[in-house]
Amino acid sequence: MMSAMLQLALGIPAIAGMLWIFVSGMAAPRTKKLAIFGMVPAGCAFGALLWSAINPEVELVARFAASLAAIAGGAAHAVWVSTLALPRQRVWLRLLFVPMGLWAGATLSLWFVLPTRGAILEVCLLLLLSATVTSWVLLPWYGRRPKVIALGARKLPCVRFACPRCGTRVDWAQGIFACTDCGLFLHVDWPAHEREDRPAQVLAERSVRFACPGCGKPREWKRGEDQCEGCGLKVELHWNEHVRKPAAEEPARKP
Repeated sequence: MMSAMLQLALGIPAIAGMLWIFVSGMAAPRTKKLAIFGMVPAGCAFGALLWSAINPEVELVARFAASLAAIAGGAAHAVWVSTLALPRQRVWLRLLFVPMGLWAGATLSLWFVLPTRGAILEVCLLLLLSATVTSWVLLPWYGRRPKVIALGARKLPCVRFACPRCGTRVDWAQGIFACTDCGLFLHVDWPAHEREDRPAQVLAERSVRFACPGCGKPREWKRGEDQCEGCGLKVELHWNEHVRKPAAEEPARKP
């Protein structure tokens, strides 16, 4: 095993990065539970890492620290891939790389904690880690922000922000567009034109954050009609929220 100081130099930044991913993932409904779960092994790995630095002669503690960090790394990978913006044609990659990253973390954890490793375990670990590291390069390249989105013969400008329902980052085309993961239909348009025949709507106070299509300055946009404080561009933003009604109580049976 590596020295205690080298473990601290490598482990603390890695765990800090995982915790940052988990905190960001808690804001997305689809990854909230996984992010909370991932904080447990990440926190335990940090404690075991400090304990190993204080008592470097206990090699088992260092193994457990690395093993817990590997489990937390697999969960952080799953949270990151689940919320990363991907084009509609590449969303299926989540089904491939999320479980692959979890398996890579679990296999690496087993590799750290076992005193002896067999050839089958090392081959499986090599394949899983290779695929996981490949996803770290491939997915950000696929998820780079486009200037326009092609819908048939039309090419529409787009804005990127997290889906109000599932929390996945999506490139929303101007007009009516559906979330690439949960299917929520959202209407975003600019510049918004005031219409006198529009019925008044009572909307819950919700907002999303994205760069202004006019000046490019990031800001919070309220649902409904809002205006950029910098360039004065008006943006119209609407989406539906389906509230589940409580199940109706069954009438009491007569004796």
